[in-house]
Amino acid sequence: MLPEFIIIGAMKGGTTSLYNYLASHPDLQASSMKETNFFRKPEQFAKGLERYESLWGENKRVAFEASPDYTKRHIFPGVPERMQSILPRVKLIYLVRDPIERIVSHYIHIYANGRESRSISEALQDPKNNNYVLTSKYFYQLQAYLQYYSKEQILVVQSEEMKNEPAKVFGEVCSFLNLSGQYDKTIFQRQFHESRVKMRKSSAERWMTKYMGSPPFGRFGKYVVKRLRRPIQKPVLSPEDREALSAEIASDSQQLREFTGKSFSDWSV
Repeated sequence: MLPEFIIIGAMKGGTTSLYNYLASHPDLQASSMKETNFFRKPEQFAKGLERYESLWGENKRVAFEASPDYTKRHIFPGVPERMQSILPRVKLIYLVRDPIERIVSHYIHIYANGRESRSISEALQDPKNNNYVLTSKYFYQLQAYLQYYSKEQILVVQSEEMKNEPAKVFGEVCSFLNLSGQYDKTIFQRQFHESRVKMRKSSAERWMTKYMGSPPFGRFGKYVVKRLRRPIQKPVLSPEDREALSAEIASDSQQLREFTGKSFSDWSV
């Protein structure tokens, strides 16, 4: 069993929410892990279709997965080519969010995991060759797919619209996927992968995770290391950094508007 559609990103754009909304649809079967990352690297792809298919088991529903790393071509090149080689007719859903807001959220996520120690201003130096910035260049990411898939196979969904009008956007997604409108609408009352206060992992927790797999002493160990976490305040971009980001992203955002026919009028760039 292979997926008939894939949520390809963007990171911090609402993929977890859409994955869970779709998983509640009676005609759909979500992958056993949200982010299979099967197409991300040649060595993951080389593990073979049998392993990939095992993520859905055997059923007669429509399979799908969601891997935001599929739209990080600057880090993981070749994803669309590998995907097209076995899924030439797959449909693709790409969630996009205000590019600058997504960058800030991306930074917080990496900082919370302990993989970022710089200030946000330091982390955004050299915006032309920057992971945070390039992940927010949505049309740049889509161009890699357009070499292998038609425009009709791609649906771009605005994250802010999905958050404000989930039922409306979900209906558009169902129409794109030729799904029935029969599903549990109470799913929109739930929140997924969202916390009010982000916490930064301590160096002890990061060390244990890296070298031991998980903190010792079971649940007690996990409780102790979590108590060592510290809250993260949302960083505020300086006017200079915001202006530099806007200048770097503006052209890409305009290309996305022309491609989708959507205005993204509430975006900052």
